[in-house]
Amino acid sequence: MRRGDVRIHYLDRLPDGPAPVLVVPGYAEPAEEYGWLLSALAPRRALAVSVRGRGQSDAPPTGYRWEDHVEDVEAVVEDARLDRVAVISISRGTAYALGFALRHPDRVRALVIGDYQARHVGLAPAWAEHSLTDQIRSVPVTSRMPVHAVRGVQQESVEVPLWDRLAELRCPILLIRGGRPSSLVPDEALERYQRSLPGLEVVTITSAGHDLWSRDQARFVEIVTAFLR
Repeated sequence: MRRGDVRIHYLDRLPDGPAPVLVVPGYAEPAEEYGWLLSALAPRRALAVSVRGRGQSDAPPTGYRWEDHVEDVEAVVEDARLDRVAVISISRGTAYALGFALRHPDRVRALVIGDYQARHVGLAPAWAEHSLTDQIRSVPVTSRMPVHAVRGVQQESVEVPLWDRLAELRCPILLIRGGRPSSLVPDEALERYQRSLPGLEVVTITSAGHDLWSRDQARFVEIVTAFLR
């Protein structure tokens, strides 16, 4: 499907299935990286989006603001004709998922936050240079995203704090965090979530760091499906 001049690709498993779930992957992850999760969520209808610059979606020369990514999620929900949807966000995808949920609180029936804080992080130039030499699950970032898209994500990033807006959300929310030092939700961030969301459910996967599922996909699926039930 297209949003303006940009083609956005998404996967849609069991399009006639009930209780749709939309996965918003992390920073350099395409929708295909979550095919296993879409299959595990059956018989629910399960979708995953590749936001701009990732996977089979277009990588425009510019247009990598937080708002642009939020609108990519919005466009998939509209194109797939999802009235109400549960959303699973992974890492930086959380900022995009929260943006969508805050724009459309009545359309999000549940939200799973995967090891990320309630903010869209403004990125320093050094972040892009490090990212271009980094790997995610043994795949170089440069094999995952065009160089100009990586630089665009950094150059167009602006810090957007979302902590004070969490109370606007009306749906059940689950926060999954890792128990190892690489988790991006340390205890102080968890306490901040809990102050803003008194009904928040929290699960800590003690064997995981920021990457919640690579070590144990079955555990991740168990946690998510129990919450969605």
